[in-house]
Amino acid sequence: MKLVLAADLEERLRRHLAPAAEAVAEVTLAFLKEKLNQPGTGIQHPGLPNPSSNPGEYPARQSGNLVKCLGKEQLPDWTYVVGALNSVAPVPPEAWALEYPEPPNSPFSRSSEYGARPWLTKALGDAELHGRIRAALGALQ
Repeated sequence: MKLVLAADLEERLRRHLAPAAEAVAEVTLAFLKEKLNQPGTGIQHPGLPNPSSNPGEYPARQSGNLVKCLGKEQLPDWTYVVGALNSVAPVPPEAWALEYPEPPNSPFSRSSEYGARPWLTKALGDAELHGRIRAALGALQ
């Protein structure tokens, strides 16, 4: 048995999947902007505008530099990259230290007992984001 694919398969896939990929990117970007634009529920340190986040929370908004650089870009294969992008605004060096306690070649470290605030990893496993994505994809049908 030989499997024969339609000659226009790639175009058909692109036509159907491209809107879904864009919807996922839009929902994810809005979600990240929302979650990273809030105060934390931790300690209010002197000199900071908002209380810090507690372990397990998304990082609290302090300077707003992380939120300013959030964006999405479409790649040539109709997929998207979403997150902190230098093409939107300069990504602050602290962005890596929030995700990774001891990022290589970084002047910032979050290896204290308070730990990092892995915002991207947290979003990947966030049931609330997954629900929003499912709803957006359901609306496309």
